[in-house]
Amino acid sequence: MLILIGTRIKVLRKQAGLTISQLAEMADMDGGFLNYIENGKKTPSLDTLGKLSNALNISLAEIFSKRIFKVENAFDHQVANQVRAILMGKTKEDKEKFLTVLKSLKNKEILAAVSRILRAANRTHRLK
Repeated sequence: MLILIGTRIKVLRKQAGLTISQLAEMADMDGGFLNYIENGKKTPSLDTLGKLSNALNISLAEIFSKRIFKVENAFDHQVANQVRAILMGKTKEDKEKFLTVLKSLKNKEILAAVSRILRAANRTHRLK
């Protein structure tokens, strides 16, 4: 049963477009512990499962379900979870700034510029 729950959490995490680190932070837990849960090496408590379901924005029952988790728009679900991960622990002011940037992305020129900036930042981050 441990491996089944761990595998289920891993599948749900990937469907949400989250890394182990992102989900762990959102669930207020250690990434190593989450890795052990996903690989069936540790038993999560009900409290831990509750935190994970909240972080994944699903019901606790969904973790135990055998049916395939489907969202109406998987891309929107992934984006929403990515935004939640980015904003986790940020101040209200930082969240408002982020929202302002998101609203400005309706302009295709701004969107293209932000895309170039993020690609450059990713390349720089990989070099470190």
